[in-house]
Amino acid sequence: MNFSFLSKVNQLEQRVGNISDSQHDLVQQMDNQASQVNAELQEFIDKQSWMSRVTMQIDNNETKNGEAKATFQWQVKELQNNSEVMFHYSFGKSEKYTAIPAVKLEEGLFQAKIPFTFDKEPQWRIGLITPDSYHSEEASEKEALDGDQDMISFYVTVSYDDSVKSSELQNEYLKDYRSSYYGIIQTDVHVFRSKLDITLINYQIDEKSVSVQRAILLKYKGNTLIGEEELEMVKESPQEYGERFFNLNQVEKYDDIKLVLKVVYNNGDNFEKEIY
Repeated sequence: MNFSFLSKVNQLEQRVGNISDSQHDLVQQMDNQASQVNAELQEFIDKQSWMSRVTMQIDNNETKNGEAKATFQWQVKELQNNSEVMFHYSFGKSEKYTAIPAVKLEEGLFQAKIPFTFDKEPQWRIGLITPDSYHSEEASEKEALDGDQDMISFYVTVSYDDSVKSSELQNEYLKDYRSSYYGIIQTDVHVFRSKLDITLINYQIDEKSVSVQRAILLKYKGNTLIGEEELEMVKESPQEYGERFFNLNQVEKYDDIKLVLKVVYNNGDNFEKEIY
């Protein structure tokens, strides 16, 4: 009797599993079909348009000292002789656009190169972990305001005699290049009743990123520095670039506590960030 019941339960579980797998496959097929339809629709729109969409590329090999160049390229399909082609751009939320003449690469193909700067500092992410919740702070208020410069808006105009055609407004984001040199620092503070555990991960963006060599916890009581402890590197990525892990356990909690993390890079540069 019990064997028969268990057998039926197993069969039922198997049928439910098969149905779940079928539903997953169906959803995946629908997503793939939707993506294909959207791609074909965009291709059709591009073919009907008088000019292609503008593409943006940034050469990492030309990124140095907090400066880079974004290269924009597009094709004008309806072009009269002696037409004037202009590229208009604006950073952040500014409504004031700068216009520059486009460079003609070949018949109908144009290009514009726009320089921009990015902060030479790590991108900090701070997490606060308790037994009941997890809170992550992506950036401070000042960093969030500076982040407005991570977006570039642009469009193209083509003028001939008294006729002016304007392309649609496009936006691209430059956020990754703000942290391309010093990488990303993820710091998590694990809060217990009387102790804190601190972990740090340094994510290097590419082979040009410098890496964190030391991480030091500065302990304050109010605004008075009362001591410091060094985090231990628990794992170093064997690749040329990747991730570096540090931790420090059993940090004592006390009244009016303030904790600041200091990181020292392999090029000697260092930064500090309040984490608790």
